[in-house]
Amino acid sequence: MITVIDTTNNPKTPIAAGTVQHALTSSNHKTRVEVARYEIEAGKTHHVAPSDRTQVVYVEHGDAEITLTAAGKSATHKAQRGCGVYLEPKEEASIKAGGTPVMLLSVTVPKHTGKAIDAAGGAPTGYFFDEVKLQTLVDEKRIRTRTFWVNKETGLSGAWDLQLGRMLYGPKGHSPRHVHHASKTSPVKPEHFYFIETGTGEVKHDGGSIPVGPGSMVLIPEGEWHQLLASDSGFNYIEFQAPFDFVTTMDHDPLGKNWYIQGTDDGTGNPVLWVQS
Repeated sequence: MITVIDTTNNPKTPIAAGTVQHALTSSNHKTRVEVARYEIEAGKTHHVAPSDRTQVVYVEHGDAEITLTAAGKSATHKAQRGCGVYLEPKEEASIKAGGTPVMLLSVTVPKHTGKAIDAAGGAPTGYFFDEVKLQTLVDEKRIRTRTFWVNKETGLSGAWDLQLGRMLYGPKGHSPRHVHHASKTSPVKPEHFYFIETGTGEVKHDGGSIPVGPGSMVLIPEGEWHQLLASDSGFNYIEFQAPFDFVTTMDHDPLGKNWYIQGTDDGTGNPVLWVQS
């Protein structure tokens, strides 16, 4: 069953560098994914400790310095909204807030071992990313764009642990009606989530529809047909799936199925088709 959680009223718990607000927990929501928002006070540092899980930390607001430590080496990056780090198990990071508080979004998932890493890609490692420098995709109707922060098929990571990024919908933008299932080789049922930052609309499912707006966390289990529709406000939201080992079946609306690489030209004046397996 599709569930919508209003995260805006979740309690904030004090931590050494500020506060944490848990949006999604495995104990409360029967999911393998955990999502939290951290508010780090100006000048203070939040440490992302090594874990047996894959972790992504994203800067929602504010300026910071992010230090990523992987394979015994550390690198520090200037960061602002749109920047973040992807961490493999045993890797760590520290995020130091600048002159104003920093809001961080944290997503953690179990390591997916059901599918081998491509030999050519080598062992996956953590990385720093800046959203504005990443590849952007646009749909055929030019009403939706998406930017992946983590996606094996865009070359950012060789891991199958999750797919994660930002999606923008124009006014009345919508996805095709579709459903996700585990791949034939995966022992894990995939989970799909929307985290709405701005905009209002609804999630349609076979039993009706559910209104969503800023702060809504939408949980979509395997096998649930669904469609996201924006109002006149459009949508700005974060979408993720775990693991990245699933197949998608789409219903009608053939123009909503294809994605193209924004800023490219296939030689006919149209952007290059992005092909996802």
